[in-house]
Amino acid sequence: MEFPTRRRFLNTALTVLALPLVESWPGHAVAQPTPSCGGEGPTRPETEGPYFKPRSPERWSLLESGMKGRLLILTGSVITTACRPVARALLDFWQADASGEYDNTGFRLRGHQYSDTMGRYRLETVVPGRYVGRTRHIHVKVQAPV
Repeated sequence: MEFPTRRRFLNTALTVLALPLVESWPGHAVAQPTPSCGGEGPTRPETEGPYFKPRSPERWSLLESGMKGRLLILTGSVITTACRPVARALLDFWQADASGEYDNTGFRLRGHQYSDTMGRYRLETVVPGRYVGRTRHIHVKVQAPV
């Protein structure tokens, strides 16, 4: 059995957990996925899922007191198709908790933030649990600055 290198493992983990999709928001056109600057090609599209809620709180940490689960720090960059950073891109994150449950009444494990001047973002959360029909994942909607 061949074990993956640390770099390949981290690259795969970040690809799975942080699918950088550019989705359509109400009233906005659908953009094409941004191609990779590393030559691996564009990220493949995935279904959004039924649990998006608008007007999430602005925050870089989704952690709350008493929350169970394994800590996960997710970092990345928002870039143009020409591989240039996008400052002030809106990133809206939501996910299931460690047991695979979504909060559909409040904003637990939901939040938005803006990329910095170099297009970077950082999210502190927990590893999401599995739920029927889906693998572990974190949703993200990305919108260019207006």
